[in-house]
Parts: sequence; C-alpha cells; structure tokens
Amino acid sequence: MGRRAVVLIIALVLAAAAAFAIFQYLNNIREEIEAGEEQVPVFRATQPIGEGTEGAQILQGGDGLLYVSGFEQVNDLPEGAISTEEDLRAVLQGKLAVGPVPKNGILVTSQWVAPNIQIKPLKESIPAGKHAITISPGDVQGVNGFAQPGDLINVIVTLELEANLTAVDAEPSFGIPGGGEGTTEDGAPVEEVAVIPYTRFVLQNLPVLAVGRSVIPPESEDVSVSAEGEVGDEVAVEGEVQGEAAAVSTIYTLEVDPSQAERLVYAMQQGSIYLTLVPDDNQEVVTKGVTIDNLFEGDLLSDIFDNN
Repeated sequence: MGRRAVVLIIALVLAAAAAFAIFQYLNNIREEIEAGEEQVPVFRATQPIGEGTEGAQILQGGDGLLYVSGFEQVNDLPEGAISTEEDLRAVLQGKLAVGPVPKNGILVTSQWVAPNIQIKPLKESIPAGKHAITISPGDVQGVNGFAQPGDLINVIVTLELEANLTAVDAEPSFGIPGGGEGTTEDGAPVEEVAVIPYTRFVLQNLPVLAVGRSVIPPESEDVSVSAEGEVGDEVAVEGEVQGEAAAVSTIYTLEVDPSQAERLVYAMQQGSIYLTLVPDDNQEVVTKGVTIDNLFEGDLLSDIFDNN
C-alpha cells in the first residue's frame, strides 16, 4: 500500500471521528435543552371535527374523533392546548365546537364554547301545516353552500318530456327528433313522438330551515379561533387548512307544504335540479320555461339557414 493511500485512510478515519464527536456534542446539547423543558401529552383529532359538534360526543368516544399524541414540548404548543383528561372533560362538557377542527389538529380551549342561545328541536321551528324536507343537490347546483338558515331559495328543474306531435298537429322543429312517418293499415297517421328537454322554475321562495348540522352563532359573537397545529405538512389557521379548500355544506332542510314536497321529490327523481339564492324581498315570477326552440330567443331555423 502506498504512502498516499495510507494518508487518505488516516484522513478518512479522522474525519469520521470528528463527525461522530460533533454529532454526540449536538445530541447532548439537545438532550440538556429538552431535559430543562416540560413535556406534556396533547389531544389531536383523528378526523375533521365539524362546527357544532357536541363535546359530550367526543368525551364518550363517539366516532373515534380523538387520540392522545406523544409527549410534546410545552413551548411548541398553541395557546390553550388541552393536555390532561381532567382539562379535556372540563373544557368539552356541555360545549360545542365553535369552528371546524382539522384532522390531526391539536384541541385548544378556544375551540369550544357554551351555547348562549336556546337550541330547540327543529320540529318546533316548522309552522303548522308545513313539512321539513332535506335535499343535497351538490356544490355547484346548491349555490356553493352560500345558502344559510333563514335564506330563501328557488328550484329549477330540467326534465325530458315526451310530446306526441301527431296529437297536437305539430311539425318537429330543429333539434327535436321526430317519430315514424306514414299511416297505419287502417289509414290513421303513425304517432310521432319527440323527446324534449325542458327547463323551468318549479318552486320559489322556499325557506331554508337548516344547513347540514351546523350551529350558526349570533352575528355579534366573534367565532374566529386559532387552531394551530400540524396537519400533515400543513398548518391550520383560524379554522381552515392552508392549501385545502374549505368544506361547504349543500345539505339543505327546507320548509314546504305537502304539495311542494311532492313536486320537489318528483323533480329530484325524474330530472335534475339547480337552486338559486334570492333576497328576502324576492317576488315570485311566472316563466314559460326553456327548450331548444326558445333558448336563443329567436327563430333558430331562420338564424341558421336563412341566406338573406
């Protein structure tokens, strides 16, 4: 083995020894620092906890919403972090979640408030002769969850209608497929049937009784909270997760009379519905609805084929 090889080996051994010494030194410093800091367990959400969730449900182990993480440095925890079972019971008992707690979010005292309004069963809010019915049209169809209890909504339905053109002595128009042609053996004209997509307002000014199961605090109450804590690689700030769209609820419970309930169910079962959010002073309007014939508010055949 040459002299250069020996020198290289010695240099590598010395470098490794120096690196190990530095590692040990830094590790000892970290242990000394941690030894001087208090470590406590904290409670984290196993899955998102929705606004209005009862603390009693969590204390009873409902849906496995909570778990105890390992010991963590007190200085690294958000203000008001709950670290003992006694504090957990004291904070959550008789309280409601004031805002959403994200998955893996640390539970803090400011996330829980005692209800300061009398909460009564939904059935007591339904006027005599009315019914409550729940629909879930989807985010886009449900105006992105902007409707809240007390608002008014209108319902638009799109259906496919079968029209007997022979019976009404009508000619099939552009975009509407006709049926057969000619006559039967006894000389009667063959029925010509068209399937016509049709869109129209079906119900208007329906009051929204509830949205999901959310609890809406009084407008005067400040419900913004700091729910800081690790959420994977994200941090929850004021009840929302950075980089993740806030969840919206389009589960609406509406106030309807028996006839409106039947019409709404039929519309949902036989077609597709969209909702519109309207002001409190909205006036009902009568429309004729829309088909391909009047979609463009003109004579479609002439617009397309008229060469003049």
